[in-house]
Amino acid sequence: MARATILALLAGGALLAQALPPRPEQIAFRPLAFEAPRAAAFKARLKNGIPVYISAEPKGVPFVRLKVLIRGGAYLEPRGKEGLAALTGMQMRAGGTEKTPAAALDERLEFLAGDISSSLGETSGSVGMEFMEKDLQEGLDLFMQVLTRPAFAQDRLDRAKENVMQGMLARNDKVEGIAGGEMNRLLNGEDHFTSAQVTGASLKAITREDLAAFHARLLHPDNLVISVSGRFKKEAMLDLLNRTLGALKPGPAAKASPKVPAPAFQRKPGIYVIDKDVPQSLVRFALPGLRRSDPDWFAALLLNQVLGGSGFTSRLMKKIRSDEGLTYGVGTGFGDGAHWKGNWSGSMQTKNRSVAYALRLALAEIERIKAEPVPAEELAVIKDGIIQAFPAQWGRKAGVVNAFAQEKLTGWPEDWWADYREKIQAVTPGELQRAAKKYLDPGQLVILVVGKASEAEAGDVKDHPGALKDIAPLPLIRLPLRDPLTLKPLS
Repeated sequence: MARATILALLAGGALLAQALPPRPEQIAFRPLAFEAPRAAAFKARLKNGIPVYISAEPKGVPFVRLKVLIRGGAYLEPRGKEGLAALTGMQMRAGGTEKTPAAALDERLEFLAGDISSSLGETSGSVGMEFMEKDLQEGLDLFMQVLTRPAFAQDRLDRAKENVMQGMLARNDKVEGIAGGEMNRLLNGEDHFTSAQVTGASLKAITREDLAAFHARLLHPDNLVISVSGRFKKEAMLDLLNRTLGALKPGPAAKASPKVPAPAFQRKPGIYVIDKDVPQSLVRFALPGLRRSDPDWFAALLLNQVLGGSGFTSRLMKKIRSDEGLTYGVGTGFGDGAHWKGNWSGSMQTKNRSVAYALRLALAEIERIKAEPVPAEELAVIKDGIIQAFPAQWGRKAGVVNAFAQEKLTGWPEDWWADYREKIQAVTPGELQRAAKKYLDPGQLVILVVGKASEAEAGDVKDHPGALKDIAPLPLIRLPLRDPLTLKPLS
């Protein structure tokens, strides 16, 4: 009997092995029947006008997840108070409330096994909560305290500022920390809010009163969008939200947040090098991109996936990692252009002396995709990867309502996703090639290299001769490291 079982298993394994193709991209799947959810099925509005995206699961897991998205962030910071938005967002929860001190709030949330979080980023933020259904009333009360009446306890603020200071002191320890801020300055200019980083002086200047004023400014119904999901009855939840968030009225300091400003900076293409004595350089590169409303968006999206956005099936990964072994990974992406045209950008790390050669290979792939249409089979694999992964985006109800709330906050059409797969499928190799010729202009590249400058600039003299300055018709420009506390160039 045991022998028969073993033989059957071996035979089954052999049949399975025969059924599998030699390469993963050759695996074929049956079409998945899935219809993208529509925003209208989840949308409601509170009595004070706040939009709500709601998903009720009366027989689901006994949890309730609520998130209030906030329009506003670092772009509203006054000059000299850089870091204010992030501290405000953090301390709304961490600093306790007027009714419940920070330590008591921590203790109560731990007892309830619930969670409240808060944050503010560059253009938006959120306050979220997750509680068991039985604790919803108490959880929502604590949540409303955090959202509307944060205390910004001085001792918690002092501790947070100390942590920020320690982070600033370590800014130049890693190449990623150096490259992040510098790339923003190269692409958007020194004066744009995306380039405004916290300094020692701005951190010292931020007071508890600044946090309270920044919070009061944002607490306006026009700045809020709500998503809520979990085990509850829809009408009962809407009634509860109307009695809490729906009763919110703008205070005297509250303002509807203005439009996020686009960069007015005229970027200067070039190869920029920052000297850092490390064994591997970090390389970042960028070209002007486009907004999601652009007719070429879907062709550009697929173009990116073919070049560097699809992991090990992308051309840059195959060439620079798999064929040449120059990096552990290289990837590219299109910024979504929510508020202005994004960038097509990429990054990789490689030995200092391999920088020039790796970039030459990347540029060769760019020229290749402009000169030769992508084969239909290769494009089909990329399309299938996107289309087959699409339903997973909507696997959790919290993710569904959060996605619709985010689109509402940024002003995109509610049903952007309804025909997403059809638009992906409709892109032809010819359209993709036209997008490549239109958007992939090496003469407009901004390349940033953070590594040992002498080696990166000289290139791999032995195996792959060619200096960094010769890879493209771009000026080679040395940039200094910046002081981690002042961000002023070091001599």
